Amino acid sequence: MRKIIKRMFAFVGILILLLVAVLAFGYIYGSRHFVVHEQTLYFDDLPEAFDGYRIAQFSDFHAMSFHVGHEADVPKIVDLINEQHCDMIAFTGDIVTIKADELDGFEEELSRLSAPDGVYAIMGNHDYALYMRNYTVAQRLADIKDLHRRHAKMGWKLLLNDHDVIYRNNDSLVVVGVENDGTPPHFPQYGDLKKATEGVTDDAFKVLLSHDPTHWRRSVIPETNIQLTLSGHTHAGQFKVFGWSPVALVYDEWRGVYQNTKQDTTNGTSVKQTLHISEGIGCVPVPMRVGAWPEVTVITLRKNQNK
Repeated sequence: MRKIIKRMFAFVGILILLLVAVLAFGYIYGSRHFVVHEQTLYFDDLPEAFDGYRIAQFSDFHAMSFHVGHEADVPKIVDLINEQHCDMIAFTGDIVTIKADELDGFEEELSRLSAPDGVYAIMGNHDYALYMRNYTVAQRLADIKDLHRRHAKMGWKLLLNDHDVIYRNNDSLVVVGVENDGTPPHFPQYGDLKKATEGVTDDAFKVLLSHDPTHWRRSVIPETNIQLTLSGHTHAGQFKVFGWSPVALVYDEWRGVYQNTKQDTTNGTSVKQTLHISEGIGCVPVPMRVGAWPEVTVITLRKNQNK
């Protein structure tokens, strides 16, 4: 009996040591092992002038995770994104974890992000000060307004259920941005696709920024013909082994590219809609990543010649 107990304690001890080693590896190396992934997406209806258009997507910055000995990583991230020389930069939400002042000390660096068509951003579930449990409604609204101001100060175009149009000669691409639209009751639902796309024609090529990927199947697919949706939120669980993460038990779509084809009942044609989910670049609740490395994705839009 004593031998069995000793073996059990030894086994538990080994498991604890392995866990500590994994956490240490994820903190020291994994959380700052920044990678760039290239992704080419093809569309039949992409305007000719945007064939080859490049978008640098990053998500889930979570400024708090860079205030614990990782401050020097922020300029590295900015340099890494700028070095991709993309046409546009898209940030898909959760710039902070708890409240707006986490950005103190980082705004100057983040304002260095540069692309010919600018930096577009949206709000994520962490950007509404909802996790400040002692905040009054007035304090929460003030924090949100402060976060909006900080985006403007950094020169980022924050889309709050709104859109912007990028022109190339006679062609155009519409960037649509919605506020967080998550699954209740845990995540806020402030997204308004109808408002965000007001005045946008059906035949326009649209790129939607929507933080929570569940929004794609809940609303984007059934309600719109939006061709490309960019999301974040899942972090790929910050832990991924052999392409699998425990977060897959919660989310059907949790990383990379997903596609859906449906029939347009108005004209009988098929509509292909694509979702890309960034694995994020920051961390919650602790700066630790294993396998699900902090990433920047360079998405190249190509016109499909095989109609």
